[in-house]
Amino acid sequence: MTRSNLAPFSAAAAVVLATIALTGCSPSIDPAAKADIDRRVGMLQGGGAAMPAPTTFMPMPLAPGQWSQYKMTDDKGQPSFMTYKIIGEEGGAFWVEILHETYFGADAQKMLIAFGSRTDPNQVEIRGVVTRDRDGNVNEMPPNMMPLLQSMYKSIVSALVISWQGLPQEPAAVPAGRFDGCFHARSMAQWGPWKSTADSWSHPAVPINGVVRTQGVDRPFTMELVAYGTTGARASF
Repeated sequence: MTRSNLAPFSAAAAVVLATIALTGCSPSIDPAAKADIDRRVGMLQGGGAAMPAPTTFMPMPLAPGQWSQYKMTDDKGQPSFMTYKIIGEEGGAFWVEILHETYFGADAQKMLIAFGSRTDPNQVEIRGVVTRDRDGNVNEMPPNMMPLLQSMYKSIVSALVISWQGLPQEPAAVPAGRFDGCFHARSMAQWGPWKSTADSWSHPAVPINGVVRTQGVDRPFTMELVAYGTTGARASF
């Protein structure tokens, strides 16, 4: 039986939901971006390495160079790719980049995040934010904006806050491979007026957020791990 956790900060679904909301505001499909996404989706194959069940409920410690990439499918059936990267460390905080590539183009956010605890969202502090929109415009947020951005990006950053202790364990198969003993949780997420409930399967072998797969319960969206690594991550802007 999946444990129900309705705290808004505890969902990998938060990232997917934010994606659906932001994509829904996009004006039109970019033919070149669509062709690239469709080509990459067509190259995905099942199989991959088999990962044994974890012996701990603790996530992999964060370190520069880590990355994980997901194929996402929104409630319109449109695929996209989401890539998480740890691109640096500064004063005990990590620069986390989230790159989102869609039919409408690519946008990205770099956030300098201090984790007082990986299990307590109230100890997470955003110290810097730099964004790049789909037109390539880069915007570095001023320090006086951090309190507002702390609230605005809470749902996205919360996907990096992990609490797996006591969750049931199940296998999950995705393009990146088979992961035995994934921690299975049901969570609710909110992004502005958008709300959704999702099931997620996570494994500590996956860097950054541990997520292997997320499946919408009340909205037809999915998020599946396609590749990951502990070295090699580079900033995209």
